[in-house]
Amino acid sequence: MDPNRLAQALSLLGVAGYLYFLWLRPHQEGIALALGLALGGAGLAYGERPFPVPLFLGLLALYLLLQVFFGHPLHALLGGALGLGLPYLAYRLRKPAR
Repeated sequence: MDPNRLAQALSLLGVAGYLYFLWLRPHQEGIALALGLALGGAGLAYGERPFPVPLFLGLLALYLLLQVFFGHPLHALLGGALGLGLPYLAYRLRKPAR
């Protein structure tokens, strides 16, 4: 699986989850998880090798900081870790061992 496509899919899943948990079934933990997933998925861009996107990584860091003081930090951290980690894992598994 292409890591760039996986990162885009996770970001879109995070946005869809945010809308779902905001309008259809209001749930604060779900919103925190979905926003973490959306920002984490957009945090790294994949070309020849992964490179950070400072805007989205900064927004993720700010969001996590706000969640520590005012919300649900574990859910936001889990979403961010999944959004950053799953595409990176797909990138690492795709690269041939040397």
